[in-house]
Amino acid sequence: MDEPNSAPRARLTLDDRADGAGLVVRLAGELDLATVGELAAPLKDLLSREPQPLVLELEELTFADSSGIAVLIRLANRFERLETRGAAPSVRRVIEVLGLADRVGLEQS
Repeated sequence: MDEPNSAPRARLTLDDRADGAGLVVRLAGELDLATVGELAAPLKDLLSREPQPLVLELEELTFADSSGIAVLIRLANRFERLETRGAAPSVRRVIEVLGLADRVGLEQS
């Protein structure tokens, strides 16, 4: 019998930019009600930082429901300037339909 996959289904990685000009956050996997709790610790660390420019890289984020979008809004509310890059068409569509493209700094396609 196969063991269930215990790898997180959602990931948040944080890198300070080498040029000292802010932070880079990579979101990956599926960010929904079932997985958003997996990001509690790294999200808490991120939100405890001083407001500064933030780049969100979403190339590996395959899905986001309202819980995932709530994470993006929390980041937008905390940081001075948000730039969102590489959103998959399905994630981009959710952000645009909700009228949040400007709020989360979604790059133009």
